[in-house]
Amino acid sequence: MDSERARKGLELIDEQGRTDADARTADEQSEKKISTSYAAASMCSSTMEIGSVAALPDDAVADVLRRLPFQSLAVARCVCKSWRDVVDARALLRAHLLPHWVHGVFINYIDHERPHLFAAPSSTSSIPSSTVDNMLSFMPTNDDDEPWSVLDHCNGLLLCSINSGRNLCVCNPATRQWTLLPQCKGASSFGFDPYAFNTNYRCYAGAYLAFDPAISPHYRVFLIPHMPKKENREKLRQQPREDREKLRQQELDKPFCLDWFFSASEDGTLLASEETEVLFVEENNDDPTSVLATEWPPASWSLNVFSSETAQWEERVFCREGDPAGTLGSVRNDPSRPIWWWPRQRYAAYWRGALYVHCRGAFVTRLPMSGNKYQVVKTPTNATKAIPYIGRSKMGMYFGEVCQGQLSVWVLNESCGQVEWVLKYQHDLRKQAQYMRSFYRDCKQMDGPWTVVEDNVGMHESDDSGTETTSGEEDSESYCDSDDDVTSTDCFGEEYVGTFVILGFHPYEEVVFLIEPFGTAAYHLNDTQIEYLGNSRPKSYEESQFNGVYESFVYTPCMIGASLSQT
Repeated sequence: MDSERARKGLELIDEQGRTDADARTADEQSEKKISTSYAAASMCSSTMEIGSVAALPDDAVADVLRRLPFQSLAVARCVCKSWRDVVDARALLRAHLLPHWVHGVFINYIDHERPHLFAAPSSTSSIPSSTVDNMLSFMPTNDDDEPWSVLDHCNGLLLCSINSGRNLCVCNPATRQWTLLPQCKGASSFGFDPYAFNTNYRCYAGAYLAFDPAISPHYRVFLIPHMPKKENREKLRQQPREDREKLRQQELDKPFCLDWFFSASEDGTLLASEETEVLFVEENNDDPTSVLATEWPPASWSLNVFSSETAQWEERVFCREGDPAGTLGSVRNDPSRPIWWWPRQRYAAYWRGALYVHCRGAFVTRLPMSGNKYQVVKTPTNATKAIPYIGRSKMGMYFGEVCQGQLSVWVLNESCGQVEWVLKYQHDLRKQAQYMRSFYRDCKQMDGPWTVVEDNVGMHESDDSGTETTSGEEDSESYCDSDDDVTSTDCFGEEYVGTFVILGFHPYEEVVFLIEPFGTAAYHLNDTQIEYLGNSRPKSYEESQFNGVYESFVYTPCMIGASLSQT
């Protein structure tokens, strides 16, 4: 009887799928298809056991399911495990619903209250442009005056810091769903204030998102803790005030030392007046009893991890596999932010079941989704004058930076039991910098095929004056290679080498997105061709000497996966 009902259910879906395939463009019929599939799925799921469905040949089930439009197929996938396995094994949904194209780049701007999407033309998308909410207008920001930022992106989901950093929110711009994460124990402040240069008040170094809709509909959020504070600071705070004043006077009697002056806080800034009374006793990094001589990251590392499956935070302990990055003292020599316009938290990327997090101390942590073993991979470079970017691209995990006009890109090799960075590309970008100059008119950046999505609130009319538009389809000069001779305006000197910064890597092509300062381009790593995309500066962005980009995330829409409840 169950098998007969299962067959009837499949016949019903098959019949509906054939009818739907002949009229997919009508919205009313699309709604009818979804509702009919829900009815069929409900009937089958209420009467069938896994064993009954498994009695049908998988190929026959797949042949019926692949006739459904992708919205109905997504519903049918949730009926039972065997149907889900059939859909996933044959990638029936992947071509329509899983991330496979770049919709744009989400950018956090310095001294700006919200992020914006620098969007690709709608003609390049596989879904209607109206499907994705580019402005994230559905977000529960409550108050437009409250600054908020995008912290991370992973396979179509965004992790955001909203309400001036008081809350974490995970959202999907393609499905317009969101969910607020509960407060984590001991975490009084999420995110960061876009107007603050010092981010030490945060209770963690970074918050990162891991999500793979091809494997599971659930996502996880990892909180990476700060390095431990100096041991002597805490000990001296516990001493009586008289003893602290005596030790402080002894320190003042010594010759003045700039090293002490600039070590008063974690990142080189002075502490509050209450804390400056606490004496810092010099510690020897080679002393095995010193806290600065301990290994970092530790052999056993406790991290707070949120799982959407359980809807709660848990403390997970990861055991290090292999060598540490160094001692706590040596790792602390790497400033948290060497220059003030650096990203407020370093980047991370998900790849093949693991989250790769770039940490302070010139190393990358590989955190697996399953298991408790983590690895430390030292970065190939630790330049303090270039902003590094770690991301996923066509060949796996990439690490790149642009230093003094030189682009360097490494690929992480994890074959044959070895984990090491291999230099794959090293290009001189002086020709490309001259090319980018050609898109200035009266020292103002020209528009292009990609545009910043924003509403009309806070627009500055003066930004439009003198601005010209170029189209990649109409203007042949919007695409060139490194051998072309480029003529340009005289806004910059003849020896201009550019100030390129990496916005992100294309996840499916050998392309890196570059910006300088707001002119944005796609640079093809294989043939060194560069394509001008447009001006990524919002018209609502008030002009200031501090204008610039904090963080950027290449966005790939996803129509399936995590169920985000508005809570």
